[in-house]
Amino acid sequence: MRIGLIGDVEGEIEVVLDCLRRLGERGDVGTAYQLGDLRFGMGADPEGYLDTIEAACVRHGLRLDCVPGNHEDWARLDALWADPGAYGADGRLLPLPVREHVRMLPRGHRWTLGGRTFVALGGAPSMSVGQRPEGVEWWPTEVILDAHVDAVVADGPADVMLTHDSPGPPYCVPEVGAILHRNVRENPRQWSPAALAYAETGMTRMTRAVLGVAPRFLAHGHFHVAGEDRVRLPGATHETTVWSLAARGDDGTLRALDLDTLTAC
Repeated sequence: MRIGLIGDVEGEIEVVLDCLRRLGERGDVGTAYQLGDLRFGMGADPEGYLDTIEAACVRHGLRLDCVPGNHEDWARLDALWADPGAYGADGRLLPLPVREHVRMLPRGHRWTLGGRTFVALGGAPSMSVGQRPEGVEWWPTEVILDAHVDAVVADGPADVMLTHDSPGPPYCVPEVGAILHRNVRENPRQWSPAALAYAETGMTRMTRAVLGVAPRFLAHGHFHVAGEDRVRLPGATHETTVWSLAARGDDGTLRALDLDTLTAC
């Protein structure tokens, strides 16, 4: 079984449509996972945006499950997941169907597909915190909390982990490591000390989650850079393949994964 993986699309509908079309043309992918910054609930016409994505999913025979990023309307997500009907019989949040073939995945959601166990852990700190108006372009619940990490780790290992943020060094791909080094050493975009500390806190939590789950395969977005590496997590008896996906249609925004081998296909 093969699945599609899509990086940050940042609300650019033509990027979404191109990725879905390319997956549909393969003929061997039925489910795609978008790894954050879909920009759910944002933009001039958020409902029309979802309608267009839904129509493309139907046309290409796909289901699109989305791991929330930091650039989503988290107030709306929080409100929808606060509904009593959003919980399963086990008391856990269920995937949120925003269209018939499009869902948002709650933090810590687990499922099985193609004989592999999966876990999703969405959200990340925005480096632009303090620069975007709260409740319009930024929401404080974007970031994962220690409680989210504790719950994910308590549920045990999974074969595949899908996130928005990356684990930190030495468990990130070299391309992400270079961005982190540049942000701290050179800070070309003049991020504030508070923003850098905010981002580091989120990455520290994500790192703890990844170490606790010890997946065989991890894919994430957020850094808008394509990269791939294999790392050995402390205490693990296997290596972990890590993919960082690019964004906005750049090379590496779209990839496909063979679940039998956990390799590109």
